[in-house]
Amino acid sequence: MDNETSETSEESLIIAPEPSLDFTRKTWWDSLLAMYTSSSSYLPSITLAQRQHAMNLVTADIRFLLRGSNYWFSFINVPQFLGRYHDPIRRERMQPALLPAALAIATLFQSSEAGYGKEGRDRAVRLRDVAQGHLEASLNARWIDDSLAQAAWLLAFFEICPHPQYTRERSSSAILMLDMIIRCLSLTFIDLENPHSAKFSRRSVPTIAPHTWNTPLQVLYSGDHLLSTSDDSQPRYPLQGCSCSSMTLGARWSGAYEYTPLWVSAPGWDDSWTEAEVRKELCRRLCWSALSLVSGHTSYITATKRSPAELFLIEPANYALLFPGEALGMSTMTSDYSGKDTIWALIYRTMLLWHSCLQIRHDPGANEAEMARFGVNAWLEADTLEKALDAHTCGLERTFLFQGREYLFNVRMTVSHEFRRFIPFATANANGLFNRNKAEEWLTHQASVARRAVLGLGAVTGNATHSLMHRPFFIFWFMSQISRALTLWDCDNSLTLALDVCMAFFKPIDYLNALWPCEELRRRAVKLREQVSHACKSAGRPSPSPPPGEFGVVQY
Repeated sequence: MDNETSETSEESLIIAPEPSLDFTRKTWWDSLLAMYTSSSSYLPSITLAQRQHAMNLVTADIRFLLRGSNYWFSFINVPQFLGRYHDPIRRERMQPALLPAALAIATLFQSSEAGYGKEGRDRAVRLRDVAQGHLEASLNARWIDDSLAQAAWLLAFFEICPHPQYTRERSSSAILMLDMIIRCLSLTFIDLENPHSAKFSRRSVPTIAPHTWNTPLQVLYSGDHLLSTSDDSQPRYPLQGCSCSSMTLGARWSGAYEYTPLWVSAPGWDDSWTEAEVRKELCRRLCWSALSLVSGHTSYITATKRSPAELFLIEPANYALLFPGEALGMSTMTSDYSGKDTIWALIYRTMLLWHSCLQIRHDPGANEAEMARFGVNAWLEADTLEKALDAHTCGLERTFLFQGREYLFNVRMTVSHEFRRFIPFATANANGLFNRNKAEEWLTHQASVARRAVLGLGAVTGNATHSLMHRPFFIFWFMSQISRALTLWDCDNSLTLALDVCMAFFKPIDYLNALWPCEELRRRAVKLREQVSHACKSAGRPSPSPPPGEFGVVQY
């Protein structure tokens, strides 16, 4: 990247601040240290010894977050971040909201009933309030940059976790704020002029043609074999194998195993990149991490039969962006495989596909012919992405909890349900709402995940350092899986495996509810239990056991 391009890129990611924020920029760090020194939010002054002790505590919490957070946080370039943090001059130029937001999450993760408890959770909320105040002040003063977008992402993540002030409205508002800042900075369009970036059209399936695909995909629909998913109906994915393992953070940075052990399967960084190039890649990965966060949110909402908000980030046409690791592959020239077929790219492509289904089903301008064509092509693209995932030999998919396949199942359920009045059948083996083979496959996998989840998340991901104790946000995923299993059961009462899955997921839900008391989520769990109990009664099966009354009873 030449100097002129670097300067242009820097300018495009910043909206200059007004002078009124100068005082905050010079004092936010001292205020944060004072907060770590006292239970009150501010002290007029602290001694040098108190200051050093407070900084040690802040550093310890940052290191805990980096070591204990999942791959969603891997948009952070750790050497660059720690370099800024430890440099007083560069730290002063950081967005005041960024560190308090990160520390709020770090504190919350350590504050289950088995950790710091209620006192820690209350402290996490105070840090969240400080970060939120700084973020709003920066917005009001027009100091808007990618660092503020990072702070907004951290705050949105905090709000999707069980905490003392959790509400549906707070989580939705935080996601809307993140969405707005990314849109304001046009971060999803930073590769608009790059011919290698994928670009999509509205009202169309977001597809990327494989390099050597020779057999054209059929978009004609006639007869009972529409959208058949048998191996005989479509060719194998043209590329077998992958080079993902050589591009991981663990392979490219030895410090990853010490600083970020749960990110080692995320894409690495190129050591030869300039600071501007690192920042640009950070922005790309921030956008994709924002899509992950939004996808999890919308997945839960749709599982509970509600409509998601109209967000900028869920429209595939709003992306002109290289996938995570794609720029690395292009700069190092170490891979013979497309950056759009890496395990990371495929996972995000499944999210884009699913969101495209959500978008068109709420589009009043789409006619029946468009809906029919879209439904067929979405199903075919789901098959293509599934074959692409199957072609990988890196073994990294397990680390990401097979997340891409979850969204492919969402796609198939949505197409079968929402588009069935426009096309004859979803597959030759369809039952109106879903493909039974795919449903049984999904339920079998979920039953296995639920059993292993209570043994510890490491049994699911293959990484022994994963701990469900520090994953309060997983409760929403467990609840959404119960809701989806109930939907399958409602469609076909012979799918008793769906009820087994529901029963199995109550164990990790009860465990997390006991560790992270949250009245709103307790009420939701009670409602789910009632729904499952009703289904079990209809099937002549025992109802789920009531939740344990106290934390001490929950042991796995």
